Amino acid sequence: MQLMSDALTVLGSRLGFAWEPSKNICYLVRHGMAPGIPLSLHAGIIVNGKTITLPLCQEGERFEFVDQTMTPTTMQLGGIDPDTGIHVKLTIRIPFRPRDENFSTTPAIFFDIEVEKYAYNFRWRQQKYENVEGEVFLYFSGKDFNFEVKDDFINAKYSSPLLYPEKDGSVKTESLLCEDRILVLSGEILNKEGCAGGRFPFSLKKGETGPIISLAWCSYDPPVLEVMGKKSPFKYTERFKSIEDVVEWCRNSYTEVIENSKKVDDIILNHNLGEEISHLLCFTLHSWLFNTWWVVTEEKQDFFTVWEGSCYFHSTIDVEFTQAPFYLGVWPELLELELNEWPYFVKDGSLTLGERGKETVFLSHDMGIHTFCSGQKYPHDMEVEESANYVILAFVHWYRTGKTSVIEKHSPLIRKLLDFIVACDTTGNGIPDKGCANTIDDAAPAIQYGSKQIYLGVKAAAACLAGFYILKKLRQKDISKYKKFALKGLSTIEEEGWLGDHYAVTISRTIDGLVDPWSGRRMAGELKGWDAYHIYTENTLALLDMIDFDMGLRRKRLIKDMKSALNNTLMKYGCRHTSYTPEASAFTIPGLAGTASKTGWVSMNMIRDIAAAYRGLDFLWLSGRYWDWQCTTNTREFSLFFETFYGNNLCFYPRGIAIFGILEAAVGFTLDMSRRKMKFSPLRPGIYVPVLILADWKKGTVPLLRF
Repeated sequence: MQLMSDALTVLGSRLGFAWEPSKNICYLVRHGMAPGIPLSLHAGIIVNGKTITLPLCQEGERFEFVDQTMTPTTMQLGGIDPDTGIHVKLTIRIPFRPRDENFSTTPAIFFDIEVEKYAYNFRWRQQKYENVEGEVFLYFSGKDFNFEVKDDFINAKYSSPLLYPEKDGSVKTESLLCEDRILVLSGEILNKEGCAGGRFPFSLKKGETGPIISLAWCSYDPPVLEVMGKKSPFKYTERFKSIEDVVEWCRNSYTEVIENSKKVDDIILNHNLGEEISHLLCFTLHSWLFNTWWVVTEEKQDFFTVWEGSCYFHSTIDVEFTQAPFYLGVWPELLELELNEWPYFVKDGSLTLGERGKETVFLSHDMGIHTFCSGQKYPHDMEVEESANYVILAFVHWYRTGKTSVIEKHSPLIRKLLDFIVACDTTGNGIPDKGCANTIDDAAPAIQYGSKQIYLGVKAAAACLAGFYILKKLRQKDISKYKKFALKGLSTIEEEGWLGDHYAVTISRTIDGLVDPWSGRRMAGELKGWDAYHIYTENTLALLDMIDFDMGLRRKRLIKDMKSALNNTLMKYGCRHTSYTPEASAFTIPGLAGTASKTGWVSMNMIRDIAAAYRGLDFLWLSGRYWDWQCTTNTREFSLFFETFYGNNLCFYPRGIAIFGILEAAVGFTLDMSRRKMKFSPLRPGIYVPVLILADWKKGTVPLLRF
C-alpha cells in the first residue's frame, strides 16, 4: 500500500510510536498532545559505502521502492535496493490481545528489521553483485533524548509534557522526566553517541536471508492521570513493580508477542468484505489505541478512559456511544468500566430545567481533559443526548453480555436520567424540546441544537424503552410512564416527522426561544434546514440492531429514509450531516470545533451503514470513500483517523473504530445473551466474517459465518 502516517500505541499505558514518512520523521507517543515527541528511526543498510534508509529519518539515501503494510497489531515498511537485490523489512508491533488486560497493557513496543537478498531481479534491473556484504542497522536518535549504553540495553532519558487545565480555562504544562529502556534482544548493540539501537554485519548470496535485529522499547511511569482529584497509577503497575520487571518480561515473552500478532491479526482480518474494510479495521484500531488510558484508583478500581482525539476530552459519552460496536463486538468489559465511571459526573437536572428538573439528573459530555479526569471540560452541556446514550449503553451491554451488574448497581441513576429525559418534553408530544444541544457541534443550528429534533426524539424514545425493560428486569414499580413516553414520541415522529421520502431534521419550524449554546444568545425566526435530508435518524439503531431489539420505527420508512438521505447528502468522501447548506460559517474554535457549509463525519456514516446493513441495504461500498479520505490526509500529514471532511479538524480520533460493527452487520448477526438468542441474515451470498465476540484470542480461533 501507499506510504502514510500511522501509529501503534500500547493499550492504556501511554507508550506508542508513530511515523510520518512524508516528512521523514517519527514520534514517541507519551502523555502529551499529538503528534508526540519528535525522534528519528534509522532503519536500513550500509552497502558499498552507501547508507540507504527507510523514510523515517533525514539521513541517508532512500530505497528506490518502499512499501507499507498494516495489521491490527503491527505496522511495517519494506525497502528494495535493485542494484544489490537487498530487501529490508521493518516491523513494529505491540502486545495487543482483546479481553486480556494484563498482556495488552504491557508498556513495551517491539521493533524488528530483517534483511534478505532476492534470488531474482527487481523489475528489469540486473543485480550488480552475486554476493553482497554490508551492515543492517536499527537505531533511534533525537535532540530531546539522552541515550546511555549499558550491557544489553540502553537507557533513554527525556522529558514528557503533562497538561492540566486551570480554573481560568488556561492549561498548565508540567514536565515528567522519563527514563525508559531499549532492550537489544538480538543484534550487536550500537555504541554511538546520540543514538540507541543495534547493528549486524551480513554477507548474502542470492536467495539468502540475513540476520534480524530486534529491539524492545520499555517504559514505566509514576501516576500522571488525575482521577477524582488524585493521581492514579497505571494498570500495568499491578503486575510490574519496576521497569526491570518490564524488561525481563520482554526477554521472556518476545516469541509469545510475535505468535500473538499472527493469531489476533488472522482473527480480525479473516473476512471477504474488501481491502478497504481491512485497512479501516487496522487503522481505526491504531487510532483508538493512541487515545487510551488505563489506571487504577486509590480504591483499587480499574479506570479506563479514551481521549476524544484532537480535543483530548476523556470518554465523551457520545463518542463512546459511536465506538460501542467495537466494545459490544470485541471487548465488552471496557464498556462496563466506563458505565461504572460516568455516574461520578452527573449534574442536577434543575440546572437545565429549573423546578421541572428537581429530583432528576443528567449526564453532560465528558469526564475531563488532558491528564485531568475529575469533571467535564466541554464548554456546554448535551443533556438529553448524553443521558439517553448512557441508558442505551447500559441496556445493550446487559443484552449483549447477559450480565446485570451494571444495571443493578446504577438503577437509581437510570431512573433519574429517564425522569430528566421525560421532563425535557414540555409540550407533551414525546419529543424533547429542552436540553437539545448535541454532539454535532459543527453543523447548522437545526441539526446541532434545534428544538424537537428527530435525532434526539429517536434517542430519547430508545432510552425510555431501554430504561423500562431494565427496571422491569429489576422488578421495580411505577415504570409504565417511560414506555408510554417512548410510544408517544415514536407516534409523533411517524405522524409529524415523516415528509414522504425522509424524516425531517426537526418537528419545530422556528428557532423562537432557542438559546445558542456557544454564545448564550436567545434566537428567533425561521429554523432553516428543519426539513432537510440527514443521516441521523438511524444513528441510535445500530447498537439496538446488534442485540436484535426493535424499538418500533417503521422499517420501510427507515429504508426509504436512508436511501433518500444517501442520494441527497453523498459527497466525495461520504455523506455530510444534512442536505441543507448554511449561508456562511458561523465560528471556529481551534482545538474544539468549527462550522463549514458541507461538513461530514466519517464515523457517523459508518454507524449509519451498520443500521442499513441490518435492514438489507448494502452500503459497504462507501468504505472505499472513507479509506480514500484517510489516505488523502495521512499521506500528507500525521493525523491518524481524520473524522471530519469538508470542514472542521477532528483528527487523531478514536471514533472510526465503529467500523468493527460492519463485520456483524454484513451478515445480520445478532447476539442477545440475556435471552441466549443468536440470529443472522447476510446482505448477499458469498460473504464470510469472523464472529469476534466468540473468539478465543489466546488460542487464535474464531467461529466464521459463511454464506
